[in-house]
Amino acid sequence: MSRFARQENPPRFDDYKKYLPFLRRDFRYRCAYCERTEAVLGGEGSFEIDHFRPVSKFRDLFAHYPNLYYSCTKCNRHKGTAWPSEVLIAAGSRFADPCEEDIYADHLREMPDGGLQPLTACGRYTRDHIRLERRDLLNWRRLRRQMAQDLQTFARAASRLEALLAAEPDLVVRDQIRVEIDTLNARISRDRQWFSS
Repeated sequence: MSRFARQENPPRFDDYKKYLPFLRRDFRYRCAYCERTEAVLGGEGSFEIDHFRPVSKFRDLFAHYPNLYYSCTKCNRHKGTAWPSEVLIAAGSRFADPCEEDIYADHLREMPDGGLQPLTACGRYTRDHIRLERRDLLNWRRLRRQMAQDLQTFARAASRLEALLAAEPDLVVRDQIRVEIDTLNARISRDRQWFSS
């Protein structure tokens, strides 16, 4: 199953930059490669349009919507104009296509330290060329992993508070418990949105 399913049906533009609003929605406001969101990276200004097949080698795909990917500035710059030779492609060394496959399920395994273990030659090529193990990404993946554990803890605490609320006869105490539950649920909702992948 594709990681990013194209839902948009934009009109044809000669200027590829006009596709930006469509790409943002198709890629769910996140980088096609590292999967960090606009919210994590400080907004739309931290993103660019990547030509999956570089224009230097595939000039006819300059403004071809299916060749355009929403990418954070760092991933786009690291990927640059690199493209594997036919020999490398034949050996499986190619860029994973996030619109055709799930990079992090099919080609890479996330390790507890935030590193990425390649499962295929494609995974190794993608990881190394886009530098998916750079320090900012390692830190973000570790933080995301910790946050997932914290969210489970918060959800269990909210459930315990709901049980206390149901059994508490004192209205003042019930109001205090409800405030705690609402605070936990707001934190859970915010952190899920922030770190979801």
